[in-house]
Amino acid sequence: MSQRVLKEMKSSKFKKKYKAIISDIDGTLIETKNDALPSDKTTLAIRRAVKKGVIFSLATGRPFFMVQYLVEHIGLSSPLITDNGASIVDAKSGKALWEALLSAKETEEILKITRNYPMTRVSCDIDNFKNPSTIPAYAKVRKISIHDLSPSSAEDLVGNLERNFKDLAVVKAAAFEGKEFFDVYVSNASATKQHAVLKLAKILGINTHEIIGIGDHYNDFPLLMACGLKIAMGDSVEDLKVIADYVAPTVEEDGLADVIEKFIL
Repeated sequence: MSQRVLKEMKSSKFKKKYKAIISDIDGTLIETKNDALPSDKTTLAIRRAVKKGVIFSLATGRPFFMVQYLVEHIGLSSPLITDNGASIVDAKSGKALWEALLSAKETEEILKITRNYPMTRVSCDIDNFKNPSTIPAYAKVRKISIHDLSPSSAEDLVGNLERNFKDLAVVKAAAFEGKEFFDVYVSNASATKQHAVLKLAKILGINTHEIIGIGDHYNDFPLLMACGLKIAMGDSVEDLKVIADYVAPTVEEDGLADVIEKFIL
């Protein structure tokens, strides 16, 4: 495909009227910290977009209980993608509208491997277990996350899981410990941000080509691939910038507000 055609395609994307924005949280909406809030500029831009009739949603590796304070702070009402694509939840109640779960057998087998690594957390419908030895058989397991790994340990764990399981979604993500560390998320093969965006678009009654996707890390690759306009943050991993239609400023520079101002307001 010629450079001229590519330029024309990208230009048409920039001029398109979008109906929804789906944003990652850590490193995109807020700095990668447990209790961080979006800047006043970003919060105001989101509210202005929603007032204009644009849907604003989130696609995050976090479980709902770690997202609820942001929902309340911004005043969101649209369904959200949580647990790295394993569930779509109602923003007000946290009730699951759609889920892709791990079986009890898969969970037990995965835990045997992850016990050899640092802290493991399992997101379930009944609780969120830290370093569990077993999980109640009746629990609905959405995601297993292994936290604060060095780059080499993260690669080792991903390879280990992919060798032992054929039908899992395994991906690296940002860690709260800092940019030199990684988390690894393990979930059902259908539990990715890409699958969840497709499901969410049906729930919202819109086309995925009408959605702006914004992210910064490896687990946001599926999010961007599902959306009509692909946005990478300024300090995104390079793999994400390669597929992006636009690279926004960093989260510290209010990159999300920049996107809303350019493509919505």
